[in-house]
This record gives sequence, C-alpha cells and structure tokens, in this order.
Amino acid sequence: LLDWLAAELMARDWQMKDLHRLIVTSSAYRMAATPDAANAKIDPDNRYLWRMNSRRLEAEAVRDNLLWTAGQLDLARGGPEIDQNAGLTSRRRSLYLRTAAEKEVEFLKIFDNASVTECYERKQTVVPQQALALANSELTLDLAKRLATDLGTRATGPDAFVTQAYQRVLSRPPRATELAQCREFLAQGDAARARENLVLVLFNHSDFVTVR
Repeated sequence: LLDWLAAELMARDWQMKDLHRLIVTSSAYRMAATPDAANAKIDPDNRYLWRMNSRRLEAEAVRDNLLWTAGQLDLARGGPEIDQNAGLTSRRRSLYLRTAAEKEVEFLKIFDNASVTECYERKQTVVPQQALALANSELTLDLAKRLATDLGTRATGPDAFVTQAYQRVLSRPPRATELAQCREFLAQGDAARARENLVLVLFNHSDFVTVR
C-alpha cells in the first residue's frame, strides 16, 4: 500500500493535496469500525483493511466536540490567538488556543495534544486524568448544565429528554435498556440536577470521544 501511494505521489507531480484527497475519499479510509465475525476470523488484526480501526478523537476535537454539542462553539474564523489560561472558558475553536512549550492548555495536554518541543507526533494514552477532565473540569460541568437546561425546556417528558440527549451527544437513539435506566435515574432527586448529571454521564461515554 505504501509503495502504491508513493508511486501515486510521483505520478501526481508530488502534489500532497492530491494525495490527501485520494486517501480520504478512498473506501478503505471511509470504512466503519463495525466488526464482522467472518472477516475477523480470517484477518483478526485487520491487515487487509476490511474495517476501520477505532480511535479516540484528537485533543482539540474533544474540546470542540463538547462546545459544539452544547451549542456553544464559536465558529468565527480568524482573529488573535487565545491565551492558554482561557482554555476552559473561551468558546473559540481549539485551533486558536496558544500553544508553546511553557504555555499549554492543560485540558488538551491531558488528551495528548501534539508536543511542541519535538517532531510533530501524538502518542495516544489512556490515563485516569482523562476521565476526571470529562467528569469534573470547569468546562464540562458548565456545558453539561447548559445542554441539560436547553434540552429540558424543549423535552415534553423524561423519555423525550433522554432521546434528545442521546441524539445530541452520541448521535444515536438510546437502546431500550438505556432508556429504561435513564428514566429511572431521572426520577431520583432534583429533576434539574438529574438532567445535568445524565448529560455529564453521556459526555463520559466512550462513544462520545471515539471515532468508529
């Protein structure tokens, strides 16, 4: 595959954009990570690229996804860079956050943003701080409250709230068992607080930060 791509790059007069377009529009790149028992038995390591390997969103996409889901992402283009200390309060896209060796946004650092002190490379890790950031950071707590309030004003009941929350956060409807569990959860304690906590749980769902 690499040899073929190298030959294509030469044939396309070394135009990297053409090669990028070729890759991202290929059927292999656009495959889902959905497992298939027959293929998994033949090629369990996916050497022949019959499925996409699931991966976590990049650090910037995790932050932007939180803001977008809550309807808070500022889509304005251009402008000055944003100080790293505003990483949890600014609504600008992560692209505009200042990044330097001594000025990193802690939220992005936790999710393995690119190192600025060495060759561009991202080493994906799984550490407890990532779950803590999604559960307890100022950013996620604020956005969970905003989204819960927004959905709560439009939902006609608990089931409608759960369905809308799943669609907004995970881009899919809840399964029957999930709907029943969420309905039971919302019936406990203060209604507004329960809705906020449910949204926060969905922010911490693996499907929210995983590309499949």
